Amino acid sequence: MTKLFRDVDYYLIEASNRTQSEFELDFVDVIEVFDTNEVKLTTEDGKSLIITYDERGYFKSYFVDKKYITAQMSESSYVEDRINQAICILKNLTWKGDCVDGETMQYILKEVGMEDQMLRQLMMSQPVEEVRYMLEEREEFEENNITYCGACGGDATNCDGC
Repeated sequence: MTKLFRDVDYYLIEASNRTQSEFELDFVDVIEVFDTNEVKLTTEDGKSLIITYDERGYFKSYFVDKKYITAQMSESSYVEDRINQAICILKNLTWKGDCVDGETMQYILKEVGMEDQMLRQLMMSQPVEEVRYMLEEREEFEENNITYCGACGGDATNCDGC
């Protein structure tokens, strides 16, 4: 019995025969980014594959590249350059010697209207055990009326000004 090689062609055939939801369920173990109208995965031969879907969830198009790139970045080199500039700014934004912190990043996501989408993408791309652990931690905070401090990760009522 030979092993089925999961290359670009394999995933394109599978994606074109399913809706986005069906594809995501069938290939959740290899998908790295779940987005509203696209998914990103890396094939067994190391190529990044971005599959886009229309508003109804049907296969629309795809993009293949060896380096990490999103569908939006693939539109033009200008867009890719601007995205890389934003990343550079965030990496060099200093506060107590660090790059952008989690609270600031959350604020940025909220301001650009991406907070819910990022929550979904991050949850869907993490191991299930990690998601369960975070959910249990969140429920424990709720049950004990603890206010979460984004800076230190603890109880904000007992925080020492972080």
